Amino acid sequence: MLETRHPKELLIQQRVAPDASLYDWRWMIRSALKRLWLIIAGALLCAALAVGYVALRPAQYTASAVLTITNLRLSTSGEDAFFTESQFDPTFLETQIETIGSTPVISSVLQTLKLGGPDASNQQSAIKALRSGLAIQRLGQSNLVEIRYTSRTPQDAANIANEVARAYMAKQEADRSEAVQSASGWLRDRLREAGPKAQVMSAAAPPIDKSNPRGIVIIALAGIVGAAAGFVAALALAFLDRSFRRPEQLASVTGAECFGVIPSLADTGSSKPSLPLLSEIAGRSGTPEWQALRLANVSILPLIGGPHTKSLGVTSALPGEGKTVVAANLALHAVQMGKRVLLVDAQAYRPELSKLMQHAGRQGLIDYLEGRERDLAALVVEDARTGLDVLPYGQAGKTPPMLWSGRMENLLDDVTSYDVVVFDLPPLDAPGDLRASARFIASFLLVVEAGRVSDEALTAALSAIPSVWEKLAGSILNRCDPEPVFKWLPAFKR
Repeated sequence: MLETRHPKELLIQQRVAPDASLYDWRWMIRSALKRLWLIIAGALLCAALAVGYVALRPAQYTASAVLTITNLRLSTSGEDAFFTESQFDPTFLETQIETIGSTPVISSVLQTLKLGGPDASNQQSAIKALRSGLAIQRLGQSNLVEIRYTSRTPQDAANIANEVARAYMAKQEADRSEAVQSASGWLRDRLREAGPKAQVMSAAAPPIDKSNPRGIVIIALAGIVGAAAGFVAALALAFLDRSFRRPEQLASVTGAECFGVIPSLADTGSSKPSLPLLSEIAGRSGTPEWQALRLANVSILPLIGGPHTKSLGVTSALPGEGKTVVAANLALHAVQMGKRVLLVDAQAYRPELSKLMQHAGRQGLIDYLEGRERDLAALVVEDARTGLDVLPYGQAGKTPPMLWSGRMENLLDDVTSYDVVVFDLPPLDAPGDLRASARFIASFLLVVEAGRVSDEALTAALSAIPSVWEKLAGSILNRCDPEPVFKWLPAFKR
């Protein structure tokens, strides 16, 4: 059996999946700026930890002794013998540096300064600890070797550096004496002067200043690392975020035009709930919300129609995404365009429009459908200031079978004097009501709150109601970042 799929569902293959043009430096910068708090928090956290480390870290002092190391060899000419300094050998100084840090030299230092314990385990720990503070290096291309030691006290740093130099020279002398034991008497004195020889060029002195890295440098580096970590985290969150942030994403999933974005409509603080709702657009032409609603009106009105009148249903992906406010302002915008509009509260479970317009509890749509009031005009409430007619729902919680049945046909016959009827419908999580409403409503407008619903969830919800998806005229991205619309609309052609 062949599987049939809704034509718009095929557009999911082209939706907001990452592509080469999306994840470029512009996307990275935009994603980072939208989560700037994460970058700032990372920088501040790491900087605070660095401040604590700098304040609590122990002081450290570094002392250094410098040795000059030469390698003399014995050359003979006939019966005479004479000394000469050997030519440079790259491996010679490396060998001597390793000898300075060898276990015999370190053990001698520990024994002389009484730093090690009596048993072998303590001895090994002491050797490891001493080596951790010891640094031996060649100075440039010379035959000078620097012995540096870092300790918590200046005197210990100087004493250990000098003792390492002394122990190394003592080992040289001991090795030389052992080597000449087998030589004849006349050659023995000459051999004692041959081989590696070291002299102290500069003895270590107790340092005055601390050798710890500067605190301000540590704090600055920690802040940079924290900011970088926050930047990476912001990109990771943006990559994993499958919710809608831009109009082209929403248009790609729904297969219908996204008319624009609407920032959060702020309450004016009026004591009457209807005033902030119906005064958002007046006097605000050119704003993103005004442009989005105007585009929705001029795009949808020519498309919708029916045997009775032009009808538009406004729904949303999830409850609380602002569709009621959008529906009311959309209706008001149509009124301002010279249309005669009826705004109907068709939410049986949560008649938010009636509550917002202060018509909760009074007779309305449900009373007309149940036959308790046959005069529809008596149920319609006209807003004298705006000229918008509103039909409340009535008693909340009652959803009779005739809500979307033959009685609705009678209602649509009675509202033919209106140019447009806007229905405030339940969200997509009530598929039964929406499927039933599709028989009477010409077109649907989908309101999606930015950053709330994922593309997979929206696709699944629309797939469950194909009759609504077929009549979807467009969508609006609500409560989005308040950026000018002209910054968003070209994104359709990125």
